[in-house]
Amino acid sequence: MKKLILFFTNPIIGGILSLIGILEILFSIPSSYLNYRISLWIIVLVIGFIILALYLYKKLRILYFIKTYTSDSFGESRTYTWKWSKTTYYTNVYGYMPDHINVQDITKLDPDTKVYDFSHCITNKDLLQEYIMVSLYDKVENSKQTNLFIQQLHNLEAHYSKQKQ
Repeated sequence: MKKLILFFTNPIIGGILSLIGILEILFSIPSSYLNYRISLWIIVLVIGFIILALYLYKKLRILYFIKTYTSDSFGESRTYTWKWSKTTYYTNVYGYMPDHINVQDITKLDPDTKVYDFSHCITNKDLLQEYIMVSLYDKVENSKQTNLFIQQLHNLEAHYSKQKQ
């Protein structure tokens, strides 16, 4: 049953079924095998459009976070900035890799604001790239499991920075 449901949640299958439904409406093909007032193909058409809309929503959400998520601080480390570049060489979740990663200097604007010790800096570029990609996945998916996973990563990074000092 799970495989059957997963088959119909595939956006391509949903789009094909929606196309069949549109053709039925355009050419007024009767559904003589059904005794219901609503045609089966209209139901399939609506379900297909919903599946396609969810697929497009996720793609737009990925593109939104690719454009806006360009800086972050991990654990108790300094703030990093980066640019996203599309890649097919490295396999990752969405096909984008963080590139041109720079460490930001610490600035304190308000004297009453609490400042954490951001003296730790992640020097391993590959680890930092994977950290950024996992954070992007957390932002796009935004589920309880990914939030807990990111929180644990931040705690590990903070613990590692304290051990290193």
